Amino acid sequence: MIYIHKAAEPFFLNGNTEKAVLFLHGLTGSPSEVLPAAMHLNQHYGYTISGPLLPGHGSHPRFLNQTVWQDWYATVAEELNYLLSSYKKVWVAGLSMGGLLALHAARQISGLQGAISINAPYYPRGSILMRFTHILKHIVPYSKKRNSEQVGALAARGRFAYGVMPLSAFDSMMDLRNIVKEEVPDISIPVLIMQGSRDEVVWPKSGKQLAAMIPGTSLILLENSQHIATMGEEIALIARAIKEFAK
Repeated sequence: MIYIHKAAEPFFLNGNTEKAVLFLHGLTGSPSEVLPAAMHLNQHYGYTISGPLLPGHGSHPRFLNQTVWQDWYATVAEELNYLLSSYKKVWVAGLSMGGLLALHAARQISGLQGAISINAPYYPRGSILMRFTHILKHIVPYSKKRNSEQVGALAARGRFAYGVMPLSAFDSMMDLRNIVKEEVPDISIPVLIMQGSRDEVVWPKSGKQLAAMIPGTSLILLENSQHIATMGEEIALIARAIKEFAK
């Protein structure tokens, strides 16, 4: 049995009986990193919010290295099918890798009202180590995160995330990125892209590139947000933007 850290547990915020949002965390993270924005959306605008824990997360990095993007997406599809059967209107939102999963779901699952992607890693920042992950993953299991000070600061505020990047999992996420790159021009539901201008993990040009590829997409630049924007000073702006987009 895999032990799940208490701070990484999934959440479900009851709200509107007709409108629900599936809110997805990023690679190495947990539902705790999207919970602040989800709570604002729930408490101020009444949306029901589901925040699942994706496979391999919330415990030890070795478990994440044993999963691939198809495992993460299977959880997304299962929860979306539940929400679609229980609520009249459903949106899918995601932070970072969760944004890629949200865009993939937008192309694959019918019945969704729209998709929201926040700081999706279309152009991830990275060292030479990251660029050769497909080779290095067979040599070393993890890469130490460069922004360890910020990881520690977010942990002090309740976020659970791994302090290293499991390389096999990262390589699988990049496979997902390449698939999403091919799919997004064919997305037929409304899409909202949000991008932090101070993102230290993803190049900010990622948001503009994604928006340019998806017809009719709305793009919001989060001028004061870093990568984990859902725990930053623009939480209220993010929640309000989702509410306005959903209208």
